[in-house]
Amino acid sequence: MFLGIPTSLIAQNTIEWSKDRPLSWADFKATPNTEIYAFALTTYDIEIQPSDISVDEDNNIQNYEDLKVVANFYTNLSWVFKESDDLLSHEQLHFDIAALYALKMQIEFEKLKKQKVKNFDSYSEIYSSLWAECRKIQNVYDEETSHGQRIEENNNWINKITQEIESLE
Repeated sequence: MFLGIPTSLIAQNTIEWSKDRPLSWADFKATPNTEIYAFALTTYDIEIQPSDISVDEDNNIQNYEDLKVVANFYTNLSWVFKESDDLLSHEQLHFDIAALYALKMQIEFEKLKKQKVKNFDSYSEIYSSLWAECRKIQNVYDEETSHGQRIEENNNWINKITQEIESLE
């Protein structure tokens, strides 16, 4: 995804999701984009590791047993214009939703690995399907909470997503 950017630079600006490491406003290091109507922007991705997998001529992943799925937050692409605790909770949940879908992907990958499925397309289909679902849920979350302005609704979402994550861990 970040072609041309040295891996060490990405790693320095990436926070892998952990329930023990919540985001803080200090993690939002990019300059705010004042041309869009938002007080903060959380930039995340769901990444398959290792990122340099090899696929043979039969479309089989070499070392498929090593595949791992993680949610990453990008500090150098995330920004805040106006800090508040409620807004930070909202932005954290965007990252948590990404983590939920990373966990779902990992569970499905483990099922394939247990069956000794090496086929690249099998993993790619899971990733694409759950990534699309994640993006849809992110949009629903913003719509239902009015981008975090509906505090009670935002708290309901926090409880729901936290419970889902806990049920998968």
